[in-house]
Amino acid sequence: MYGTFGQRLMLFLFPATLFAALYAALPYLGLLPPSWRDSLPYAVYLILALGLLLSFHFNRSRVFFVLLLLLAFCWNGSLISSGGEGGAAFLRIDGILVFLLPLNITLFCLMREKGIFSAPGRKRFVFLALQALALMIVVKTGRADAQEVAGSWLHSVEGGARQLPRWVLPLMGGCGVIVAGMTYVRRSLIDGAFLAVLAALAIVYSHPAADGTQTVFLFGAGLILTASVLQDSHNMAYRDELTGVLSRRALNEHLNGLGRRYVIAMLDLDHFKRLNDSYGHDVGDQVLRLTAAKIQSVGGGGRAYRYGGEEFAIVFSGKSTENVLACLEELRASIAAYRFAIRGPSRPVPSRQGKKNRCGADADRNISVTVSIGVAGNADEKKSPREVLVAADTELYRAKQRGRNRISSS
Repeated sequence: MYGTFGQRLMLFLFPATLFAALYAALPYLGLLPPSWRDSLPYAVYLILALGLLLSFHFNRSRVFFVLLLLLAFCWNGSLISSGGEGGAAFLRIDGILVFLLPLNITLFCLMREKGIFSAPGRKRFVFLALQALALMIVVKTGRADAQEVAGSWLHSVEGGARQLPRWVLPLMGGCGVIVAGMTYVRRSLIDGAFLAVLAALAIVYSHPAADGTQTVFLFGAGLILTASVLQDSHNMAYRDELTGVLSRRALNEHLNGLGRRYVIAMLDLDHFKRLNDSYGHDVGDQVLRLTAAKIQSVGGGGRAYRYGGEEFAIVFSGKSTENVLACLEELRASIAAYRFAIRGPSRPVPSRQGKKNRCGADADRNISVTVSIGVAGNADEKKSPREVLVAADTELYRAKQRGRNRISSS
């Protein structure tokens, strides 16, 4: 998923669009009934709690810990606004959090998903607990500070001056560049959500707290994190982890919703077992990923699925067999003509060095594969999608019997 440039761009466009809508809605907050405006801070806690529950349920530790950080930030902000004892100390914590939050979010972005209560997860708990302990010490030592310090800070915030250190925004910008790069490389919804959280914090710290900006954008950050957990879990259920194409489960649901006219094509890599035996399963996985990427690019409006093993299915809704044969032939020829550059175990990470080696004795292995394709359409409206699928599978084996690397259609 998100393999093309346009698809990767969507990882950035959704949070940007949501934040633009929230920013445009800020002037209209005053039109809300007073009871609604008073309930907005509770909405922030509600969306953060919902995100914590979902990330716990789906074992998304990175999101879980970032939500804990946001929850601590919101709680500290409410303590400042209450103007109670130790207000000056809580203000000092706010000044520390402006550095800790972007650094922690960037660290969690760079980390791999390791679970919440696993050994790495427990270490991350300890890591955050040590930071919380240090902040508690700041609170204890700050209780003797004069209360007018807090009142003066709140007055300056209401006037629009946050009095942040000069290098806070450059720090946030640098963290944002790192997270944006990881989002683009990994093609991860959750990494994109972390970038949105950094953007929300930059907006919060650059606007007065009294105008509702903090509440609105923290709610937006929590909403994006929660939605990323749901979407990422949906992708895991409906997308094949190895190839990134839709899974057989998604195919079964698609078959139930097909109309009266459609075509199903079944594809199978030729001699794939021989390839695995010759080059190993790691190379076989690479070939599957590269082949799947080509299958996803099929024309004619086809939607690709991994059916199982080295077998794929393509569903063309609203098409006849004659409409799709040319697209499938183009796909077959493209795969047959393509030379797959297989990464060796000592392949250098820099792409330039890799290209240099491919021209010399240390060049990566290049292999080619072919596919056989069976095609069946719903010419008889009494046929069910399952029957058409079986017919396409029968044609696939007929193509293999005729010599492979060809198309057979009913």
